[in-house]
Amino acid sequence: MRVNRYNFLFVIGLILTLGISMAFANDNKKRPKNTGTLNVKTTETSYPVKVDGRYVGESGVGTGADFYLAPGIYTVEVGGPDGKVWRDRIEIFKDRKSCICLKIVRETITTPCPYRFTLDGPDRITEGDLVTFAAINQGTAPIPLRYAWKVSNGRVTSGLGTPTITVDSTGMGDGTINAELDVNDDVYDNKCRQVISVPTEVRRIPPPEVPKPFRCDEFEAKAPDDDKARFDNCVIQAQNTPDAQLYVIIYPGTDRLSVTRNTYDRLSKRALDYMVKTRGFDPRRIAIVKGSARLKTTYEIWIVPPGASLPVVQ
Repeated sequence: MRVNRYNFLFVIGLILTLGISMAFANDNKKRPKNTGTLNVKTTETSYPVKVDGRYVGESGVGTGADFYLAPGIYTVEVGGPDGKVWRDRIEIFKDRKSCICLKIVRETITTPCPYRFTLDGPDRITEGDLVTFAAINQGTAPIPLRYAWKVSNGRVTSGLGTPTITVDSTGMGDGTINAELDVNDDVYDNKCRQVISVPTEVRRIPPPEVPKPFRCDEFEAKAPDDDKARFDNCVIQAQNTPDAQLYVIIYPGTDRLSVTRNTYDRLSKRALDYMVKTRGFDPRRIAIVKGSARLKTTYEIWIVPPGASLPVVQ
């Protein structure tokens, strides 16, 4: 905050030199007889001059203004900036000039503002988070302040008109929320006004990963006990995956054993009975389908998590 203060430096004296005499010689044409001259000069601009409380004219700038007075002692007043007045008793002598030269000295006094704010906010958040921006006052003066917020992107949910706001970042993924605060007051006439801002980067939430089925095992049909041992491993994995489905594809073989003993109907019933009755697996979570013919009957067992697409049957 900057405050201007004005001071006067006053120079008062009698000029009794040859140059003054020459001035009096030129001045005698208009100066009344038996008078002396009061010469008033100010810097910057003219100001009102009063003699014994009576306005007599304006001071000169650069060249002093002359006022003719009978010899005697007078109270002279010269106005100044901001209503300031210079006043003194001046004696006027016959045929002499008394000069008042007033120089205005401007002094700039710098004082700290009673409030100095910083704006606090996170560098980075995740989309959907509520982000808080807070104005931190490092000053001490308890004067009423106005808090005007502007937010680019995001939605202010609370705090407008206060030092702290909350912003909803929903839908702002890969964007930036910029919070700007304009702090002002009614006391210092905008001299202490602050406009500060802080950006916050919003990370986009990655889309949920789509679950995929995974093949647990693939093997050729052999003796029942051998097949059951291979089924055991897949049943256990499916039981450890909540709501997962066991998807069994049986590819019928064209060899003699497959055609006579390891047929699709026989193997599918045997597999289902084992998984449900022996292993206790929920039949609603089991699907057995028939694939294309192969040289030998083959099992392909898939575990399908909830939401995953079914494997392609060849």
